[in-house]
Amino acid sequence: MPRPLILLLLVALAFTGCTLYRRDRELLQDHHISGALYDKMMRHEPLALDEIIELSHRGVPGPFIVHYLQPTYYVYKLDANDVARLKQSGVPEGVTRYLLATPGMFSPSQAPVWYDDDPHFHDPYWDWRRY
Repeated sequence: MPRPLILLLLVALAFTGCTLYRRDRELLQDHHISGALYDKMMRHEPLALDEIIELSHRGVPGPFIVHYLQPTYYVYKLDANDVARLKQSGVPEGVTRYLLATPGMFSPSQAPVWYDDDPHFHDPYWDWRRY
């Protein structure tokens, strides 16, 4: 294949939004992740609790789940019912600990992306009483 064509192919792949390595994609395929969840993960979008539970049910290792979630900067605000549900669903304890730690993990200087429309979202740096 000519060198300019290879370069063009690499640039095209860089802009497709695919953020998972080939081995990560293969791991998800080997665990038979649903098509919708697979597509969402290919775009590296934050996951809902039900999707995290699905990954766990499909046997995706806890460290892989945490490794995927970390660069999304998604902040989860879990209550006792959420934690109990995760535990009853067999989600690894390390994943639950990570989810519980997200509100305190990000400093304002890191400028994480916040998602206001999720019931588990909490922005620790915004206080409505100040305004």
